[in-house]
Amino acid sequence: MHSTDEAYRITYITLDEVQLHFETQVAVTDEEGGLALHNATTLPEERRVLRELIREAHERQALVA
Repeated sequence: MHSTDEAYRITYITLDEVQLHFETQVAVTDEEGGLALHNATTLPEERRVLRELIREAHERQALVA
């Protein structure tokens, strides 16, 4: 059994020639104190916020260049 008292969502983002790809995992502590990773769906709101952050960072970088 896994404890959800200390669970962490980890989202990886990759970019190909066309679009962003999201992969989310949930890390939970196991009985031995290690971490077990489970695949999870990236929530639509999380995707929207991450896209917005990436877009804003890109715009700031373009202003500096």
